[in-house]
Amino acid sequence: MILEISHPEKKIFARYTKQEYVEYYDRIAGVMVLHVEHRLVTMYRFPNGASEKGFYQKDRPEYFPGWIDHKLIRKDGEAVDYVICNVKRSLVYVASQVAEIHIGTSRTNLLEYPDKMMFDLDPPDGNLASMRTVIRKLGGLLRDIGVEPYLMTTGKRGYHVAVPLKPEQNNSAVRSFALKIAEALEQDDPVHVTTELIKEKRGKRIFIDVNRNSRHQTSIAPYSVRAVPEASVALPLEWKELGSVAPGGYDMGKTVRRLNRKKDPWGSFHREQASLHEVIRRLKK
Repeated sequence: MILEISHPEKKIFARYTKQEYVEYYDRIAGVMVLHVEHRLVTMYRFPNGASEKGFYQKDRPEYFPGWIDHKLIRKDGEAVDYVICNVKRSLVYVASQVAEIHIGTSRTNLLEYPDKMMFDLDPPDGNLASMRTVIRKLGGLLRDIGVEPYLMTTGKRGYHVAVPLKPEQNNSAVRSFALKIAEALEQDDPVHVTTELIKEKRGKRIFIDVNRNSRHQTSIAPYSVRAVPEASVALPLEWKELGSVAPGGYDMGKTVRRLNRKKDPWGSFHREQASLHEVIRRLKK
């Protein structure tokens, strides 16, 4: 363990203590840092355990050590000093504050130009079979237009599909493109798929949410533990695992064992960056 922690025996989850929670991050940080480095971190903190309501925190607390990277962002008269987890020690320290790790779609040097496009899918009625069918269609459509989709559980009810991009289009353009993809799926299957923003109008259709594609939106980071009693993890998957791994199917223990025996399915994520300029040019033809 690279850090001493306070109250290590405290029960954070039904089956795990704070010590075990921080040890999880200590063990998987070498993989997880590659997915969170150079990104602004929003913490969802639950210091009294997963059974109690937590709170979101963007501003770096004053007591955080100076060796943790951070970046001051000013907008509309407000200033937020975000934490950045560029190294293992920083990530483990943030975990020691008992927090989920949420990140945006852009890196700190190009905040207006995302390097990934996100799709968020949750089943409205718990019907995983229907949702998985829609996700497979989404993955197929993305491959058809020449980009590589990556799949991840959210650790709660649904899945994320992410596409690595070259940071050349702004947030608005990426979100607009993602919405066109979602609308194409909706037009193909309006009985099961919707892009309707108003929840009450969706019925039992599966909502393809592209609103994560925004400068001010975040999503759960790969391998972050969720603030639920089961201590489930947002887990990157191989596409062939979609039918067998439930959204909350892996807890901390299972995730560590998984990474001990197989590579990170998102290990090639940043080597697969697609040019959205080129994709749009091809589609116009």
